[in-house]
Order: sequence, then structure tokens, then C-alpha cells
Amino acid sequence: MAVKECQHQFRWHRWNCSSLLTRSTNPHNSAIMKRGFREAAFLYALTAAGVAHSVARACAQGRLISCGCDPLGYRTTHERGRARVNKWEWSGCSHNLAFGIDFSKKFLDVREQVDDLQSKINVHNNNAGRSILSSHMEVRCKCHGLSGSCQLRTCWRTTPDFRIVASTIKREYRKALVVAQEELNNSPSVLRGRPRGRRRSRARPAPKTSLVFLEKSPSFCEADPKMDSAGTSGRICRMGRTSRTGSCDLLCCGRGHDLIRKSSIKPCNCTFHWCCRVDCQKCQDDKWIAMCK
Repeated sequence: MAVKECQHQFRWHRWNCSSLLTRSTNPHNSAIMKRGFREAAFLYALTAAGVAHSVARACAQGRLISCGCDPLGYRTTHERGRARVNKWEWSGCSHNLAFGIDFSKKFLDVREQVDDLQSKINVHNNNAGRSILSSHMEVRCKCHGLSGSCQLRTCWRTTPDFRIVASTIKREYRKALVVAQEELNNSPSVLRGRPRGRRRSRARPAPKTSLVFLEKSPSFCEADPKMDSAGTSGRICRMGRTSRTGSCDLLCCGRGHDLIRKSSIKPCNCTFHWCCRVDCQKCQDDKWIAMCK
């Protein structure tokens, strides 16, 4: 799930996660996960959130014998609201996010060394992904009563569509903090960083949902297995505005692009005949696509 979502979020970037599927189904075996790039920060956060998300749902669906629905039901958090309305109650099967987060920590954080700065960065990004997932939990309700009067509602907590979580992590990727240079010589308990390109700005403790990274990313223009870069030659790019993500100027790294005509057969000029038949002609549909040299 995390790999497919990564490919969607970075589909118009020079690095588009395509190399993750060529090694194994585990993103942590990829070369980029062993570097301190911003892209690695995104992957750590996305993977940690993905594990917690999948396990939380599996618990509620009864697919794991070690857990079930959320036993707390979030009753104490909403006790006052329930007392005022008195028309709804927690019921159903809430997704067990607490178990999912705990499993994610035991499965992923245990890989990291305690005294290594890169490991602390990885754990921070893991926690950032899980915090973002927690902040997007949803409440869903079902009405009960005669003629749809909704005299009583039962509500439960559920994990959101994972694309929502991934899109939020992608926004944090864009404004990720680079670890301050002074952090390299000590072992801080709280990571401090500054926005990229602002060396004179004061380093501040990284918020729990912020991504942090250690080293500048390569251009990813050329294929380089050591950098987990597949290059951009042969990639489809966007013609038009040069400043937008995926534009041919940005994606092709100044090498230019070729225009290729792609033809397909599609139904056209369809007519409806009573009753009940639709007849269509077959027409050739030509589209021009731009591809990086």
C-alpha cells in the first residue's frame, strides 16, 4: 500500500518510487532508505503510517487473532457531548488505532540504533507519519429510528482513506526541516532543524508532525542505483507551464523531449435504439504525448 501510494504522490517528480518495486515488497531494502534524503524521510513516515493503518483496520475486520475492535471506544473523550445530546452512543467496531500504532513501533522502530543520529531521524519521521494518521481519524455514524427519523445514532471511529494521510505527509515533505549542523556533534533527545535554504535562521525543535532530513538530495536526473535513481529518460512529461511539477523542462533536466503520437480505437457516434440497444461506430483517437529524451 505504501509503495503504490508513494508512486501516486511522486508520479510527476524526477524520483517517482519506481525503483521500490524492483527490489522487494519491503521499501526498507531500498538504497534510498539508507540515506538521509528528504525522499527517505517521506518514505519512513509513509511506511510507519501505512503499517499502523493496515493493522488498525485488520483488527476491526477480525483478520488478526491478537486484536479486535478498539476496546476503549473513545467514550471518555466524548462523554460531555453525549450527555448534552443524548441521542447517540458509541457502538459498532472502532478501528483499533492504538494497537496499530503499537505494532508499527515494534515492527519498524526496533530496526534503529539508539545512539545513531540517522536512526533518531528515522524514528522521528516514523512518529510523524503515525501522528498524521492519528490526526485524521474519522467518526462515522448510522441512524436508527422509524422512517429515517434518526432518533438514535450509533457512532464509531475509523481510519481515513490512506490517500488523505499520504497527501498530508507529502505536504510535510515539501516543507521538511534539515537537521541543524550543530546537531551532528551531539546526541540530542529532541531533534532541531531549520527550513531548507535558510542557514541563518535559528534552529528550532522539530514539531511532531514535521519531517526532518540530513543531506541534500541528488538531482535524480540520471540512473544511479547507489542513489536509487532510475533517471528520467523515457518518462512522460507535461507540456505547457515550465514551473509546474512534471513539466518537460523540470522533469527532463534540460535534455529536451520527443512528441509521440499514441493511437487507440474508441466507440463514437453512439445512437440509442428503442428498446434496448446502443450502436456505436469505432473511431481512431490520436493523442500526442511528450517523453523525456
